[in-house]
Amino acid sequence: MASVTDKRPALKVEVPGSKEDGVKFGRVGIIAAVGFAIGIAWPRLAGVKLVPSVPVPAAAEASARELTGAPAETSKPAPAAPLPVPSVPAADKAPAERVLISDVQVASCRNEQGKRAQSCDRIEFDRLAREHLRELAACPGTESAAGVLSLGFELDFGAGKVKSIQSGKSTSLEQDVVDRFLACAKDGFANVPLAGIAHEQRAYTLYYRLELLSPAGSAAKPSATEPAPAASGESTPASGTATVSWDVALVRSQPARDGEVRARVLSGTRVVVTGKSGDWFRIKYDAKGSQGWVYRTAIGM
Repeated sequence: MASVTDKRPALKVEVPGSKEDGVKFGRVGIIAAVGFAIGIAWPRLAGVKLVPSVPVPAAAEASARELTGAPAETSKPAPAAPLPVPSVPAADKAPAERVLISDVQVASCRNEQGKRAQSCDRIEFDRLAREHLRELAACPGTESAAGVLSLGFELDFGAGKVKSIQSGKSTSLEQDVVDRFLACAKDGFANVPLAGIAHEQRAYTLYYRLELLSPAGSAAKPSATEPAPAASGESTPASGTATVSWDVALVRSQPARDGEVRARVLSGTRVVVTGKSGDWFRIKYDAKGSQGWVYRTAIGM
């Protein structure tokens, strides 16, 4: 038994050193890193998608239709354009066109002491007044009124306002209509300031003559306040006396509305008629025998 055991070769175990073992682990790490890099880069280079993309709404709807078998929606037609609304024809005449406004006529003026001045300067109240006067055409309850409305204004520059408004003698409208116009005029001029208007005196009395046409009347209709130019031709002699019926009659140098204003004659003044040309009359209007032309309705002709 001892001889058999002695003939077996001895078992030899070799343990690698630390140097040899580190080299083998290093190679394994390099191979793993190279494989990882190739695994990341290769799908990008080859254009292969490993994970499906998030579907866009259109694609999702198409996919849902394929799965459910629902028919595809047809595009809705654009809504038809609305039919044009027929325009309402305008009225024959705007309300403001019913009012024909004369030039402003300064009847009198007073100085700081309240005494009446011998002569009055022409103040620029007209640029403020005309807009408000045109608005009287829309005064409630006067839509069918037609005739003459004379409005007198008392301007007080000391107080800086229109002190009062009253109806003149040449007004031809019914009193209830006049009262409505006066109420509208007072409301319209209540807050009109006089600041900025050049003036020489403290207070002024002036008049406007308004001719109101009927709603069906023509805007081109000649009026007493804005007469058409007199027909050409020589004047004819005339004689007699007349009384001024307008609140203030303008006496002009010639028988035309663009003639120079020579004088202003107040209502009730007696004048002597000396000639006629168309719708104009030549009159003597003072004790000196001064003459000029007035429109026929100014003296009731």
